[in-house]
Amino acid sequence: MRTKQLPSVFVVGMALFSMFFGSGNLIFPLFLGQLAGTSWLAATAGFLTTAVLLPFLGVLIMVYFQGSYQKCFEILGKRSGFLFALLLLTVWIPLGSGPRCIALSYASLASYLPMPSIWVFSAVYCVAVYFVVRNRQRMIQILGKYLTPALLLCLGAIIVQGSIGQLPVESIASSSGMMMNGVLEGYNTMDLIAAFFFSASIIQVYCPKGEDTSSRLRFVLKAGMIGVTLLAAVYVGLVYLAAVHSMSLAAVPKEQLLAVLAKITLGPQLGIIAAVAIVLACFTTSVALTSVYADFISQRILKVERRLPSSVWFTLLASFAMSLMGLTGITAVTAPVLNVCYPLLLGIIVIHGAMHFRPRSAHPQPQ
Repeated sequence: MRTKQLPSVFVVGMALFSMFFGSGNLIFPLFLGQLAGTSWLAATAGFLTTAVLLPFLGVLIMVYFQGSYQKCFEILGKRSGFLFALLLLTVWIPLGSGPRCIALSYASLASYLPMPSIWVFSAVYCVAVYFVVRNRQRMIQILGKYLTPALLLCLGAIIVQGSIGQLPVESIASSSGMMMNGVLEGYNTMDLIAAFFFSASIIQVYCPKGEDTSSRLRFVLKAGMIGVTLLAAVYVGLVYLAAVHSMSLAAVPKEQLLAVLAKITLGPQLGIIAAVAIVLACFTTSVALTSVYADFISQRILKVERRLPSSVWFTLLASFAMSLMGLTGITAVTAPVLNVCYPLLLGIIVIHGAMHFRPRSAHPQPQ
C-alpha cells in the first residue's frame, strides 16, 4: 500500500506546485528583492506567508468540501457567496492574472526583439488564446507538460548563475517595513484565490477515493509539503537574486525584471531562450485562466452547460483592455480589492478551520 501511494503523493505535490506557480507571479518576488536588498530575509518571510502558506491552508480547507468553492462560500449565504465568487474570479482573471501574463510576455520579448505597440501584441495574443480555448487543442496539454520543467530549469540556471558568491546590496529599508511589503506583494500573486477555484481538479482527480476526510487530508498534507517546499525555494531564490542585482535593476520596469536578469546572468543568446519559455508558459496559463472564467460565465450566470464563444470573447476583451494599462495600472486596479478580499478569505479559512479541525474531545459522543 505504501509503495503504491508514494508516487501518487509526489504527483499531487507537483500538481499543487504547478497550480500555484503562475508565470505572472514571477514578477513579485523579483520586485520585492529589488527593493529589499539586505532586508531580503524579512521581505521573503512576509511574502511566503501570503503567497505560499495561506494558499496551502486554503487547499486543506477545500478538502472538506471535495473542492467545491460553492459549498465553502455558503457560509456567507448562497447569494452573497455567489457574488463573492464572481468578484474573486473577476479580479483574479480578466482584471489581474490574465492581462499580467500578456504584459509579462510583451516585456520579455521586448528586451530582445523589436516589438509592435502593446495593443497590437495584446490583440494577436488574445486571438491566439481564443482559438486554442475554443478548439481545445491537445497542443496546450503538451506545452503545459513540458514547459513547467523547462521554465524551472531556466529559472534555476538564472538563480544559480546570478547568486553564487554574491551578497545582496546594502539597503536602508527597515526589516519590519520590508516584511509588510512582502505580505502585500504576496497578496498580488492571488494564489489564495487560485486555491479555492483550482484545487477542485486536484482533490477530485488525485485524492484517494472511498476514504474518509481525515485520510484525504493527511494525503494532501503530505503532497502539499512537496509542492510548498519547491514553491518556497523558487521564491526565495528569486528574491535573493533580485536583492543581489538591485543596483542593476534600479531603473528597470517591474515587468522587465526577469528578462533583464536573464540577459545579465545567461547572456543575450541564452537569455532569449528563457524569454521564449516565459512567453509560452504565460500563454498556457492564459488559456487555463480564460477557460475557468468563461465556464463560470456560461454555467453560473448564463445557465448553459457548454462554454459559449461570447463568454470567451468577453473574458479576453477585458484582459486585452487591462493589459494596455501595463503592470502598474493592473496592480492599481486589483490591489485595493485584494486588500479587502484577502482578510475575508482568511476569515473563511479560520472559521472553517475552527469548525473542522476541533479535537475529537470537543465532540463528545452520547453515552
